[in-house]
Amino acid sequence: MTPEQLAILIPTRNRPAILRKTLEELLKLGFGPHPLLVYDDASDDAGAIATVVASWPGSRLIRSDTRTGQAKGRNRLMREVGTEFALFLDDDSWPENRSALLSGLEIMSRDGLVVATFQYRSLADGKLSAPPEQGRMPVSSFLGGASIFHVPKVLAVGGYRDVFVYGYEEPELAMRLWLAGMKIQYLPGVIVAHNHFETPGEKRDYREYDYLYARNSILMSSLNMPLWFGLPHGLARSLRRSFFQFRNAWPKLMGTLTGIWFSVALRGERVPCPFTKAIEWSRFNRRCKA
Repeated sequence: MTPEQLAILIPTRNRPAILRKTLEELLKLGFGPHPLLVYDDASDDAGAIATVVASWPGSRLIRSDTRTGQAKGRNRLMREVGTEFALFLDDDSWPENRSALLSGLEIMSRDGLVVATFQYRSLADGKLSAPPEQGRMPVSSFLGGASIFHVPKVLAVGGYRDVFVYGYEEPELAMRLWLAGMKIQYLPGVIVAHNHFETPGEKRDYREYDYLYARNSILMSSLNMPLWFGLPHGLARSLRRSFFQFRNAWPKLMGTLTGIWFSVALRGERVPCPFTKAIEWSRFNRRCKA
């Protein structure tokens, strides 16, 4: 498999210095021959992002004039890329070894996986996202910044739901891929460095964050399961998450109410699976997480 068959896709917003560090590390590791597409989600300083992306020979920058969120941004990247496989990274992550990654890609291609997901290693404290002894296994979700997608297969189910913006967008997409009979697996041996930190100007908006997670935790079930089962199933998840995190009570309440309303209002986007498949997914989801 040639480098041109695996593109690197990165969504970003307002983090040119962090993005620059990521691209520098990727080039050091020999990823230069791979096509690079970056989605700029309406950064305040578009020129700064453009300058960073231009440092990668042959790269492409896709810019949105209005903020859309990660879900729509990643969909745009997949529709523009033109390659069969794509490595999704966050703007603060990079694989530590190119050969290991390409070996993972060969396994994925050989075994017909739709998504292969890998290990995160935090540069801040060295923590791993999965136990180091964890072997290859099927999983019910993936790391959005540490996964390879078979692009045509992911787009065949519609990709991410744009309405999610962010928050549970990965497990929701994984659920639809699983319902379509596709395989997602965690592959050991590939480690993705996660250079995550927040500067004063880049702090997460936790009011928005808690609103979206409260809303999307309902929609993940109500849009993909029979409504009579999916709505209470998602509502229980939303309330459980809100109960264990004591902050932003009002945004969480509004997110929960919006999730209930959207479950009905977005009926055109509902693709409910049979009840038996909903039960099967719920059991699979509980036992198969990396």
